[in-house]
Amino acid sequence: MESAQKEGSENFFESNGVDDFQDNIFSCPEENQKNRWAVSWSDLMMTMFIFFAVMYLYQAGDKEVKFGFGPGKSSLSEQGSSGVINVNTQGRSLDVFDQTRQAIKEVLIDENISADLMNGNALKIILAGDFLFDLGKADLKLGARYQLDQIAKALNENEYYINVSGHTDDTPSNSVIYPTNWELSSHRAVMVARYLTERCNVDGNRIFITGHAYHQPVRSNDTNYNRALNRRVELILTQEKY
Repeated sequence: MESAQKEGSENFFESNGVDDFQDNIFSCPEENQKNRWAVSWSDLMMTMFIFFAVMYLYQAGDKEVKFGFGPGKSSLSEQGSSGVINVNTQGRSLDVFDQTRQAIKEVLIDENISADLMNGNALKIILAGDFLFDLGKADLKLGARYQLDQIAKALNENEYYINVSGHTDDTPSNSVIYPTNWELSSHRAVMVARYLTERCNVDGNRIFITGHAYHQPVRSNDTNYNRALNRRVELILTQEKY
């Protein structure tokens, strides 16, 4: 009886086309065999596309983490130098001041120029007067012009106001052009401001001039060295007009 049942079931599957169904499942029809490579190739291309899409999205996200959001105007490089300094103009004011100070220090080659933060809300760049000008004069020296070119690169990386402030020592000015130190300190500040705007393309709307004569010394005017320190021009960067 078991053999009869087995034979009957085999006849049932054969009569209902099950063998043909299995043949279609586990074998490729002869007319489609020549196109089987195309299916594998398309699968490979789709896999590669997904791979590169994932890599691009990962790289884009990693770039934002490292460099922050915002436009590409956030770096400067001294011509001929392999170092690039980033100034993130989208950050907090203290961060921008600190980054600008670092950028300026990287391009300075003269010890007569310094850059320091003031109470965390301003950046002061001090230019020694004897480095910029001859005694009693207001014509920029050639070496000073080169250094102002380098400083302007950092100034152009932010939009802060720039107070160009002129200072002298207490030695009286006997010049016909500059009858007092008021005129001399003011004119020196003007010459620096004009160079930054006319030659270095710093926005003139950001710059304003002050002249202090000898009334804001950094040292007492009792030695030649101290007088030299008092003769200076300062660039003070602030968020609002100083």
